[in-house]
Amino acid sequence: MKTLKIIAFIVAGLFTLLLILLFSLIRPDIPVEKLMESYTNETSLFLDIDGLQVHVKDEGDGPVLLLLHGMFASLHTWGPWAEALSDEFRIVRVDLPGFGITGPHPQGDYSLRASMYMLESIREELGIERWTLIGNSMGGGLALSYAQLYPDHAENVILFNGGRLLTFTPAPADTAEQEPEERETSAKTDTIEVHNPENANQPAAASDDPQSLVLRALGSPTLRKALSVLTPKFIIERSLREVYGDPDRLQPETVTRYYELLRREGNRQAYLNRREMQPRRDSNLPDLPEPVNINDSEVPVLIIWGRLDSWIPVSVGYRLHEAIAHSELLIYDDLGHVPMEEDPERTISDVKEFLMRLD
Repeated sequence: MKTLKIIAFIVAGLFTLLLILLFSLIRPDIPVEKLMESYTNETSLFLDIDGLQVHVKDEGDGPVLLLLHGMFASLHTWGPWAEALSDEFRIVRVDLPGFGITGPHPQGDYSLRASMYMLESIREELGIERWTLIGNSMGGGLALSYAQLYPDHAENVILFNGGRLLTFTPAPADTAEQEPEERETSAKTDTIEVHNPENANQPAAASDDPQSLVLRALGSPTLRKALSVLTPKFIIERSLREVYGDPDRLQPETVTRYYELLRREGNRQAYLNRREMQPRRDSNLPDLPEPVNINDSEVPVLIIWGRLDSWIPVSVGYRLHEAIAHSELLIYDDLGHVPMEEDPERTISDVKEFLMRLD
């Protein structure tokens, strides 16, 4: 009996310690008003689109570049780009719904239709006729989708470790012997979950490609829900070290930015809602146009990939390049999932060279 009491006492103690540990990892939401003090300034605009106050930065003058961030990021990932390019280009950056200062969509609508409606509304509101779309990961998926849906307004498309095709696109003639990927044939019910190629209308990763531990965790419904509140800073830093090819390039202020904006009230729950979203049946948004075959358009496409990407493997970049006949492909052997953030100077130089060559 005494032994059983001792065992029960030890078990109760361990359970108590576990509860204390779990509670110590809980991080509450941060009110958006507090975050706005650090992450908005005089260049910030708030556009009312479908009931959502979309945070946009509009800087500089010249040909327009629309910069679209990836999953868990914000428009601030493009900060060095805006600083370096605003003397020659008009730079438009957006906190996509569910991220950054913009925060969650009031109706939880993260569909492709809602995303394209938002981008078209921004374009019209800012009086832009044509723009170059530059996107990373999820933002790359949106950029390429936009070019297929609204080719008349897409000047160029530049993809950083992301992108998807909305229609079946055969490979060019010189690679016709390779079996092309099956693609989504309709854009109307698609979602924008593109950081995992198996959920993104993108080629699946080869079995020997390394996969992020974070992505494996996010693949578990239980862990996903836990991470909606259990998000201490060290987890965010661990995640970011995975997406950098060289973790030593990761700056402390970058970790802090991701950590704080992820905790913007509603953003973590928005990620869960995005994963579980069903098509919105009561939407009054206009239907999307039928997507064009990207090979039938004249929109130039530059595909840039970090070979050390463990979120979307470089094989996806090669397959996109094979499928898009007029695309160019640039691989950085030493960079990871966010080349434009990890090495702004080199990536800006290469993108400028591409744009000037086309001018």
